[in-house]
Amino acid sequence: GATSPTSSVTESEAAVTCFDLWEETVAFADRGLKEEIAGIHVFYHQETFAAVYTTNLLMRVCDFMVTKPSELAFYPVPKLMLKRLGGHEAWGAIRTAELGDGTIECDTMERILQMLDMMTGEQEILASMNSHILKAHEAGVYNGAYEVIELARRKKDAK
Repeated sequence: GATSPTSSVTESEAAVTCFDLWEETVAFADRGLKEEIAGIHVFYHQETFAAVYTTNLLMRVCDFMVTKPSELAFYPVPKLMLKRLGGHEAWGAIRTAELGDGTIECDTMERILQMLDMMTGEQEILASMNSHILKAHEAGVYNGAYEVIELARRKKDAK
């Protein structure tokens, strides 16, 4: 069922949620560009555009993302991969592990908590993921959307 817009954003809490408040999500991401924000923050939007674009805004200000291995596996941000929902998502987890910009698929709570402890407690892991992201960026790995637009542009010009 539908949820009403709610938020429990307070500076003193370790975990913060934001549900269906687009303006609050944008303000949070803008604030994260200007200052350090601590804690765990969960965002949820029922509207598809807001849900997808929230990731685009927040990946610029997060230390790492916790996600299932969907298309988010291809974002240039360190990732803790949760258990996949569909069989086709296995390839996202495999690809992010190959690139070194995220974890393997953590399919049990024990593995998730172990990896979360390592990612928050050992600087080497995130440093390594970020190093792999920079190398992949230099190689053009994250340029898929640009390549599709260029291909469409060339195809249109050829007509």
